[in-house]
Amino acid sequence: MASVVVRLMGGLGNQMFQYATGAALAQRHGLPLLLDRGFLDHRPADMSWTPREFELDRLRAPIAIAPEALVCKLRRPWELRGHRFLHGILPSLFPVHCVKEQGTGYDPRITRLPPPVYLEGFWQNEGYFIEIADRLRNDWFLPRGEPNERNLQLLEIIASGSCASLHVRRGDYVSNAETAAFHGACDASYYQRAAQWIVERHDIRRFIVFSDEPEWAQANLKLPCPAEHVSNNTGRASHWDMHLMRHCAHHIIANSSFSWWGAWLNPSRAKTVIGPKQWFQGNNTPATDILPTAWTAL
Repeated sequence: MASVVVRLMGGLGNQMFQYATGAALAQRHGLPLLLDRGFLDHRPADMSWTPREFELDRLRAPIAIAPEALVCKLRRPWELRGHRFLHGILPSLFPVHCVKEQGTGYDPRITRLPPPVYLEGFWQNEGYFIEIADRLRNDWFLPRGEPNERNLQLLEIIASGSCASLHVRRGDYVSNAETAAFHGACDASYYQRAAQWIVERHDIRRFIVFSDEPEWAQANLKLPCPAEHVSNNTGRASHWDMHLMRHCAHHIIANSSFSWWGAWLNPSRAKTVIGPKQWFQGNNTPATDILPTAWTAL
Protein backbone atom coordinates (compact mmCIF):
# COMPACT_ATOMS: atom_id res chain seq x y z
CA MET A 1 0.00 0.00 0.00
CA ALA A 2 1.30 3.48 -0.85
CA SER A 3 2.30 5.57 2.16
CA VAL A 4 4.53 8.35 3.41
CA VAL A 5 7.36 7.15 5.67
CA VAL A 6 9.54 9.49 7.72
CA ARG A 7 12.83 8.57 9.36
CA LEU A 8 12.95 9.74 12.97
CA MET A 9 16.19 11.26 14.27
CA GLY A 10 17.08 13.56 17.16
CA GLY A 11 15.10 14.52 20.24
CA LEU A 12 11.45 15.43 20.70
CA GLY A 13 11.58 18.73 18.80
CA ASN A 14 13.24 17.16 15.76
CA GLN A 15 10.85 14.22 15.80
CA MET A 16 7.98 16.72 15.80
CA PHE A 17 9.38 18.45 12.71
CA GLN A 18 9.71 15.11 10.95
CA TYR A 19 6.23 14.00 11.98
CA ALA A 20 4.60 17.30 10.97
CA THR A 21 6.27 17.32 7.54
CA GLY A 22 5.32 13.72 6.86
CA ALA A 23 1.78 14.20 8.16
CA ALA A 24 1.18 17.19 5.89
CA LEU A 25 2.43 15.30 2.84
CA ALA A 26 0.39 12.23 3.75
CA GLN A 27 -2.77 14.30 4.23
CA ARG A 28 -2.22 15.99 0.88
CA HIS A 29 -2.34 12.60 -0.85
CA GLY A 30 -4.89 10.95 1.44
CA LEU A 31 -2.32 8.35 2.54
CA PRO A 32 -1.23 6.92 5.91
CA LEU A 33 1.86 8.29 7.66
CA LEU A 34 4.32 5.65 8.90
CA LEU A 35 7.25 6.28 11.23
CA ASP A 36 10.65 4.62 10.83
CA ARG A 37 12.17 4.59 14.32
CA GLY A 38 15.06 2.31 13.36
CA PHE A 39 17.73 5.01 13.72
CA LEU A 40 16.56 5.73 17.27
CA ASP A 41 16.36 2.06 18.25
CA HIS A 42 19.51 0.83 16.48
CA ARG A 43 21.82 3.84 16.40
CA PRO A 44 25.36 2.86 15.33
CA ALA A 45 27.68 2.69 18.34
CA ASP A 46 30.45 4.63 16.61
CA MET A 47 28.34 7.73 15.95
CA SER A 48 29.13 10.90 17.90
CA TRP A 49 25.48 12.01 17.95
CA THR A 50 23.81 12.16 21.33
CA PRO A 51 21.70 9.01 21.83
CA ARG A 52 17.96 9.68 21.60
CA GLU A 53 14.82 7.65 22.15
CA PHE A 54 11.38 7.62 20.60
CA GLU A 55 9.48 10.50 22.23
CA LEU A 56 6.38 11.14 20.13
CA ASP A 57 4.37 8.74 22.29
CA ARG A 58 4.27 11.51 24.91
CA LEU A 59 1.99 13.49 22.60
CA ARG A 60 -1.53 12.79 21.29
CA ALA A 61 -0.46 12.47 17.67
CA PRO A 62 -1.64 9.20 16.04
CA ILE A 63 1.31 6.85 15.60
CA ALA A 64 1.83 4.03 13.12
CA ILE A 65 5.26 2.38 12.99
CA ALA A 66 6.52 1.32 9.57
CA PRO A 67 7.00 -2.46 9.20
CA GLU A 68 10.63 -3.56 9.36
CA ALA A 69 10.39 -5.17 5.94
CA LEU A 70 9.41 -1.85 4.38
CA VAL A 71 12.31 0.21 5.67
CA CYS A 72 15.16 -2.19 6.45
CA LYS A 73 16.81 -1.53 3.08
CA LEU A 74 16.46 2.24 3.36
CA ARG A 75 18.47 2.99 6.48
CA ARG A 76 22.14 2.83 5.52
CA PRO A 77 23.50 5.78 3.50
CA TRP A 78 24.74 3.61 0.61
CA GLU A 79 21.42 1.77 0.43
CA LEU A 80 19.51 5.04 0.29
CA ARG A 81 21.78 6.38 -2.44
CA GLY A 82 21.42 3.14 -4.40
CA HIS A 83 17.65 3.16 -4.08
CA ARG A 84 17.42 6.79 -5.19
CA PHE A 85 19.52 5.98 -8.27
CA LEU A 86 17.49 2.89 -9.17
CA HIS A 87 14.21 4.73 -8.62
CA GLY A 88 15.35 7.23 -11.24
CA ILE A 89 15.92 4.60 -13.93
CA LEU A 90 13.59 1.75 -12.89
CA PRO A 91 10.68 3.35 -11.01
CA SER A 92 8.39 0.38 -11.56
CA LEU A 93 10.81 -1.96 -9.73
CA PHE A 94 11.91 0.61 -7.12
CA PRO A 95 8.74 2.67 -6.62
CA VAL A 96 9.55 4.36 -3.29
CA HIS A 97 10.71 7.95 -3.80
CA CYS A 98 13.56 8.27 -1.24
CA VAL A 99 14.27 11.93 -0.50
CA LYS A 100 17.17 13.22 1.59
CA GLU A 101 17.04 16.79 2.83
CA GLN A 102 19.46 19.11 1.01
CA GLY A 103 20.56 21.77 3.48
CA THR A 104 18.36 24.02 5.60
CA GLY A 105 15.54 26.29 4.54
CA TYR A 106 12.23 25.53 2.87
CA ASP A 107 12.35 23.35 -0.25
CA PRO A 108 8.96 23.65 -2.04
CA ARG A 109 9.62 20.48 -4.05
CA ILE A 110 8.99 18.40 -0.90
CA THR A 111 5.31 19.38 -0.82
CA ARG A 112 4.87 18.13 -4.41
CA LEU A 113 6.48 14.70 -4.03
CA PRO A 114 4.48 11.82 -5.55
CA PRO A 115 3.87 8.81 -3.27
CA PRO A 116 5.10 6.42 -2.07
CA VAL A 117 7.72 8.54 -0.29
CA TYR A 118 10.49 7.97 2.25
CA LEU A 119 11.74 11.19 3.88
CA GLU A 120 15.14 11.52 5.55
CA GLY A 121 15.95 14.87 7.12
CA PHE A 122 15.04 17.34 9.83
CA TRP A 123 12.65 19.63 7.88
CA GLN A 124 12.94 22.56 10.30
CA ASN A 125 10.65 25.01 8.55
CA GLU A 126 6.93 25.62 9.04
CA GLY A 127 6.44 25.85 5.29
CA TYR A 128 6.33 22.05 5.14
CA PHE A 129 3.28 21.76 7.39
CA ILE A 130 1.63 25.17 7.71
CA GLU A 131 -1.61 23.88 6.14
CA ILE A 132 -2.15 21.49 9.09
CA ALA A 133 -1.14 24.05 11.75
CA ASP A 134 -4.52 23.95 13.51
CA ARG A 135 -4.48 20.16 13.74
CA LEU A 136 -0.95 20.15 15.13
CA ARG A 137 -1.64 22.87 17.70
CA ASN A 138 -5.08 21.81 18.84
CA ASP A 139 -5.07 18.03 18.54
CA TRP A 140 -1.84 16.18 17.86
CA PHE A 141 0.90 18.10 19.67
CA LEU A 142 -0.76 18.22 23.06
CA PRO A 143 0.66 16.14 25.93
CA ARG A 144 -0.92 12.87 26.92
CA GLY A 145 -2.18 12.71 30.48
CA GLU A 146 -2.78 15.53 32.95
CA PRO A 147 -0.33 18.07 34.42
CA ASN A 148 0.96 17.38 37.91
CA GLU A 149 0.43 19.77 40.82
CA ARG A 150 3.58 21.82 40.16
CA ASN A 151 2.74 22.25 36.47
CA LEU A 152 -0.80 23.30 37.40
CA GLN A 153 0.72 25.95 39.69
CA LEU A 154 2.95 27.15 36.86
CA LEU A 155 0.01 27.29 34.45
CA GLU A 156 -1.82 29.49 36.95
CA ILE A 157 1.17 31.82 37.18
CA ILE A 158 1.37 32.01 33.39
CA ALA A 159 -2.40 32.57 33.09
CA SER A 160 -2.10 35.59 35.38
CA GLY A 161 -0.66 37.37 32.34
CA SER A 162 2.40 39.31 31.18
CA CYS A 163 4.72 36.27 31.14
CA ALA A 164 7.41 35.46 28.58
CA SER A 165 9.11 32.09 28.24
CA LEU A 166 12.88 31.94 28.04
CA HIS A 167 14.63 28.70 27.08
CA VAL A 168 18.31 27.98 27.73
CA ARG A 169 19.62 24.97 25.81
CA ARG A 170 22.95 23.63 27.04
CA GLY A 171 23.49 19.91 27.73
CA ASP A 172 25.33 18.32 24.78
CA TYR A 173 25.60 21.76 23.14
CA VAL A 174 28.30 22.28 25.76
CA SER A 175 29.44 18.83 26.91
CA ASN A 176 29.84 17.10 23.51
CA ALA A 177 32.73 18.63 21.56
CA GLU A 178 31.36 17.86 18.08
CA THR A 179 27.83 18.92 18.97
CA ALA A 180 29.15 22.11 20.58
CA ALA A 181 31.19 22.94 17.48
CA PHE A 182 28.19 22.49 15.19
CA HIS A 183 25.33 23.95 17.24
CA GLY A 184 26.99 26.28 19.74
CA ALA A 185 25.12 27.37 22.86
CA CYS A 186 23.60 30.85 23.12
CA ASP A 187 25.51 32.86 25.71
CA ALA A 188 24.15 34.94 28.59
CA SER A 189 24.51 38.18 26.63
CA TYR A 190 22.04 36.95 23.99
CA TYR A 191 19.39 36.22 26.61
CA GLN A 192 19.96 39.52 28.38
CA ARG A 193 19.69 41.51 25.12
CA ALA A 194 16.59 39.57 24.12
CA ALA A 195 14.99 40.04 27.54
CA GLN A 196 15.65 43.78 27.47
CA TRP A 197 14.30 44.01 23.90
CA ILE A 198 11.06 42.26 24.79
CA VAL A 199 10.53 44.16 28.05
CA GLU A 200 10.87 47.48 26.24
CA ARG A 201 8.08 46.51 23.83
CA HIS A 202 5.67 44.57 26.05
CA ASP A 203 4.36 44.73 29.58
CA ILE A 204 6.41 41.75 30.75
CA ARG A 205 6.23 41.24 34.50
CA ARG A 206 7.77 37.78 34.77
CA PHE A 207 10.01 35.47 32.80
CA ILE A 208 9.36 31.74 32.95
CA VAL A 209 12.82 30.22 32.50
CA PHE A 210 13.31 26.69 31.18
CA SER A 211 16.67 24.96 30.89
CA ASP A 212 18.33 21.57 30.86
CA GLU A 213 20.87 23.23 33.21
CA PRO A 214 18.68 25.34 35.53
CA GLU A 215 21.57 26.02 37.91
CA TRP A 216 23.52 27.69 35.08
CA ALA A 217 20.50 29.78 34.12
CA GLN A 218 19.93 30.96 37.68
CA ALA A 219 23.60 31.83 38.17
CA ASN A 220 24.25 33.56 34.85
CA LEU A 221 21.09 35.31 33.66
CA LYS A 222 20.58 38.88 34.85
CA LEU A 223 17.04 39.61 33.72
CA PRO A 224 15.23 42.98 33.86
CA CYS A 225 12.23 41.61 35.80
CA PRO A 226 11.51 38.67 38.14
CA ALA A 227 11.91 35.11 36.88
CA GLU A 228 10.31 31.78 37.72
CA HIS A 229 12.80 28.97 37.05
CA VAL A 230 11.23 25.65 36.06
CA SER A 231 13.17 22.53 37.05
CA ASN A 232 10.58 19.85 37.77
CA ASN A 233 10.04 18.44 34.26
CA THR A 234 12.98 16.13 33.65
CA GLY A 235 13.49 12.92 31.70
CA ARG A 236 10.27 11.50 30.28
CA ALA A 237 8.37 14.53 31.62
CA SER A 238 10.36 17.14 29.69
CA HIS A 239 7.53 17.65 27.17
CA TRP A 240 5.56 19.43 29.88
CA ASP A 241 8.09 22.28 29.63
CA MET A 242 7.06 22.71 26.00
CA HIS A 243 3.40 22.73 27.06
CA LEU A 244 4.11 25.45 29.63
CA MET A 245 6.05 27.49 27.07
CA ARG A 246 3.15 27.54 24.63
CA HIS A 247 0.91 29.21 27.21
CA CYS A 248 3.25 32.18 27.72
CA ALA A 249 2.38 35.43 25.93
CA HIS A 250 5.83 35.91 24.37
CA HIS A 251 8.97 33.83 23.87
CA ILE A 252 12.76 33.95 23.84
CA ILE A 253 14.04 30.75 22.31
CA ALA A 254 17.43 29.07 22.02
CA ASN A 255 18.82 27.60 18.79
CA SER A 256 16.78 24.57 19.74
CA SER A 257 13.94 22.74 18.05
CA PHE A 258 12.43 22.17 21.50
CA SER A 259 11.85 25.85 22.25
CA TRP A 260 11.01 26.53 18.59
CA TRP A 261 7.99 24.30 19.08
CA GLY A 262 7.21 25.79 22.48
CA ALA A 263 6.85 29.18 20.78
CA TRP A 264 5.21 27.95 17.56
CA LEU A 265 2.49 26.02 19.39
CA ASN A 266 1.27 29.31 20.89
CA PRO A 267 -1.51 30.22 18.42
CA SER A 268 -1.63 33.93 19.31
CA ARG A 269 -1.01 36.34 16.45
CA ALA A 270 0.00 38.97 19.02
CA LYS A 271 2.96 36.97 20.33
CA THR A 272 6.54 38.15 19.94
CA VAL A 273 9.18 35.46 19.45
CA ILE A 274 12.90 36.21 19.57
CA GLY A 275 15.48 33.71 18.33
CA PRO A 276 19.24 33.81 17.71
CA LYS A 277 20.24 35.26 14.34
CA GLN A 278 22.57 32.33 13.69
CA TRP A 279 21.01 28.90 14.20
CA PHE A 280 23.82 26.39 13.55
CA GLN A 281 27.05 28.14 14.36
CA GLY A 282 29.21 25.44 12.79
CA ASN A 283 27.94 26.10 9.28
CA ASN A 284 26.69 29.68 9.63
CA THR A 285 23.05 28.74 9.12
CA PRO A 286 21.04 31.98 9.31
CA ALA A 287 17.91 32.21 11.42
CA THR A 288 15.90 33.01 8.30
CA ASP A 289 16.20 29.35 7.27
CA ILE A 290 14.50 28.22 10.48
CA LEU A 291 12.44 31.03 12.03
CA PRO A 292 8.99 31.98 10.70
CA THR A 293 9.00 35.40 9.04
CA ALA A 294 7.01 37.02 11.85
CA TRP A 295 9.67 36.14 14.44
CA THR A 296 12.61 38.35 15.34
CA ALA A 297 16.26 37.30 14.95
CA LEU A 298 18.59 38.97 17.44
